[in-house]
Amino acid sequence: MKELRSKLDKLYENVDGLYYNKSFSKGYWSNLSKKEQTVLLRNLERDSTRNIVNKLFPRFGKIIFDPMRAVGLRLLEIKEHEVGIDYGCMWGNLLIYCAKNCRSMLGVDQTRESLEFVKYRLKEENLYNCYLLNTNLRESLPLKGTFDFAIVNGVLEWIPDENDVELNALFRKSKSFINKHSYNPKLVQLEFLRMVYSNLKPGGKLYLAIENRYDYQYFLWKKDPHSNLFYAAFLPRRIANLISNAWYGRPYVNYLYSINELEQLTKAAGFAEVEKYAAFPDYRYPQKIIPVQTNMENNFKSVYKLRPTHNILKRGARKIRKILDWVIYKKLGLFSLAPSFIYIARKSEN
Repeated sequence: MKELRSKLDKLYENVDGLYYNKSFSKGYWSNLSKKEQTVLLRNLERDSTRNIVNKLFPRFGKIIFDPMRAVGLRLLEIKEHEVGIDYGCMWGNLLIYCAKNCRSMLGVDQTRESLEFVKYRLKEENLYNCYLLNTNLRESLPLKGTFDFAIVNGVLEWIPDENDVELNALFRKSKSFINKHSYNPKLVQLEFLRMVYSNLKPGGKLYLAIENRYDYQYFLWKKDPHSNLFYAAFLPRRIANLISNAWYGRPYVNYLYSINELEQLTKAAGFAEVEKYAAFPDYRYPQKIIPVQTNMENNFKSVYKLRPTHNILKRGARKIRKILDWVIYKKLGLFSLAPSFIYIARKSEN
C-alpha cells in the first residue's frame, strides 16, 4: 500500500484526496449530465450517497450500488495481499468490491465528478486502502509492474472516443461530435491494452468485460448500445462509419469484437493465456457466466427477468427470444453469439 502511494506521490499532484495528471485538462463520461452531476455533488453532505441517489436519480441506484455488477470479479480469485487497478472506475461499484478483498486499489477515471462521488462512498464504507486518479485513459500510466490485477469493465469500446460523453444526450443528431484526429480505433484500443499489460506484475491478470460484436440479437431487433444504430456492431467498419456519419455527423469508433477477435487483440497486447466466458444476460449484471470451451458441460439457462407487459408484440418478441436462446445456446452451444464476454487474460510469469 505504501509502495503504490509513494509512486503516485512522485507522479501526480494530490488535491483533497484526489490525484491529478497535471497535463490532463478535463474529460467527461457519465450517465448523468454535467448539470445533474453538480446537483448530486452539492447534496452529498446532507445524507448518505445511497439515499441521495435514490432520492434524486433513482434510475441509477442499481448501476451504482447493486452487488450483482461485481459477480464476475470472482473469476479473478482476488487475494488479500494483492494490489489492483480499475480503469474507468466511474462511481466505484467494482472498485469497492475489490478494495474489500485486496490490499489496495487504484481507481482511475477521466471524470473528476465521478471520483468526488467515490470519495464519499469510500468514507461511508470505511475503506482507506483506495487511491483515486483523474487522468486520460488514452494516455500511458507510468506504473509499470505495479498491479496484480486490472479491471477493464465496459471501457475498452469507449477508449477511442475523444469527446465528452453525456449518455442522455449522446444520440442526439449533432455535428458537434467530431474526433480531433484521424486514427484507427482498433490501434488505440490495442495501445491501451498494452499499457494495461505493462502495468501488471509478472503473472498478473486482466478482467476484461465487453459486449459481443456478434450478439445474435444485433442481427434482429437490438441496436448497438454505443451508437444507437441497427446493425452497426457487426457490419464492416467502413460501412458502420458511413452510417454513423450520415446519421449523427460523427464517426463510428466504439469497436466491439467477436470471441476470436477479442482473444487475438489481448494476445497482441502481450497476454499469454486467455480464459473466455459468455455472460448472461450481459456483463453488467452477470447472472450466468459460462466458460467457453469445446469440452465444457453446457449448463445454459435463461436468466432474463422482465416486467410483465400487456403489449402483445413485446410478449411475442420475448417468446421468440426465449426459443432462440434455447436453440442457439443450449442445443447448439453457439456461445460465439452470446450477448457479452468476460475474459481473464494472464501475463506470463516471465
